[in-house]
Amino acid sequence: MAESAETPMGFEMAKRGFLRRVGGAKSGKVKGVEEILEDLERQSSTYKNIILTRIDKRYVDDVWGEARVKMAAHLRAGNVVDNPAAYMTRVCINCANDELNKIKKRAEKLLGDDFSVLQLDPLQDDESSLGYRAVKDILDDVLAERDHTAYVLRHVFHLNGKEIARAMGWSHVSVRQALCRAQKILDDPEVQRRFDYRPRSSEK
Repeated sequence: MAESAETPMGFEMAKRGFLRRVGGAKSGKVKGVEEILEDLERQSSTYKNIILTRIDKRYVDDVWGEARVKMAAHLRAGNVVDNPAAYMTRVCINCANDELNKIKKRAEKLLGDDFSVLQLDPLQDDESSLGYRAVKDILDDVLAERDHTAYVLRHVFHLNGKEIARAMGWSHVSVRQALCRAQKILDDPEVQRRFDYRPRSSEK
């Protein structure tokens, strides 16, 4: 029996060269790495929909590209994947979660005055990103740190409540509360007079 090895994706797979079983043990059908990758590429719309359940649509193509790279590297390293479709699903979810973590770090840099993150796709030339740059000092002044973070993730990085909760490790309820507090403060006439830009309504 081949020796098992724990993979970076959290699955235990046996290494057996470059041939991969597809369709389960009963079918006995064997496919090569490139054929498996072609099969997965033909099903890209399915995997992009899976990614879309975890992260905003503007990040889907980047996440899918990263997932393809990781899957190809895993297969070409000689790992047997008995169910490529299921394995690819897990890779897509892991890559989406990784992207959320990257967004969290970018938001932290932005809150700390590193505007270079606004030049990274898919945020380049986005009106909400450019608008945030113009009013950041005011938001720093009127919003608590938690509420400011939630606001940036929602209105600059376009994450919804569940995505923010997943990225920050907060409950969905606490995210909604933070967004509501931020919006209430920003809707105050005194605050409105401090900037020309009116933020969009928070998530309902």
